[in-house]
Amino acid sequence: MKYLKVKLFALCLLAGSSLRAQNDFGSSLSVDVTKKIVPGLNLSLEEEFRLRDNLSETDRFSTTLDLSYKPWKFLKLGGAYNLINYNHETKGWEVRHRYYFYATGSYRFDRFTVSLRERFQSTYRVGIKETSKRANPKLYLRSRLEVEYDIRNCKFEPYASVELYNTLNDPQGNKMNKLRYTAGSKYKLNKRNSLQLYYRYINFKDDDEGNGKHMIGLGYSYKF
Repeated sequence: MKYLKVKLFALCLLAGSSLRAQNDFGSSLSVDVTKKIVPGLNLSLEEEFRLRDNLSETDRFSTTLDLSYKPWKFLKLGGAYNLINYNHETKGWEVRHRYYFYATGSYRFDRFTVSLRERFQSTYRVGIKETSKRANPKLYLRSRLEVEYDIRNCKFEPYASVELYNTLNDPQGNKMNKLRYTAGSKYKLNKRNSLQLYYRYINFKDDDEGNGKHMIGLGYSYKF
């Protein structure tokens, strides 16, 4: 197990060094705290910090408050508010208000878990006027398919996902204009604490994902 941890860390360093040679490499650091209110009902608070341009420029700070409920083991429903302070590449700092609602269905077979999440999202950019070419707020339907694998007698839980972004109020016509691929692993330190490390590739860069096409993310979660 110790050898596996060292090998994973070395691979992450190599991947990060390789990606930094490109102009569109970013990173994400996040801390998430979750409180169980009653069985099935959870409230979580997440703080995230992102860098872009080969880690040389601050991309954003954000705070997310999320409330979720699991009426059954295979279904999770939730909603969240996300306050974003975004460093626009040409216009400077912007404040954005985002809210979203989601439903996630999951199915477990053998040691695999497959889940599908549908998420309605609205992002309002303060001080930005709506035009014939630009909507404000910007509405999306985000569909994510994810596969997780539970390794026997191992604290690592690898996963991979693909997410489709479909515009809902684009003045120039609604379409799927973005794909996001993620591969990583969760690591359970104990019952309350866990880490997450992932690599993400986004095929399209816009004002909502200005941190670059390639990103390495590290997250810490605490549950109580």
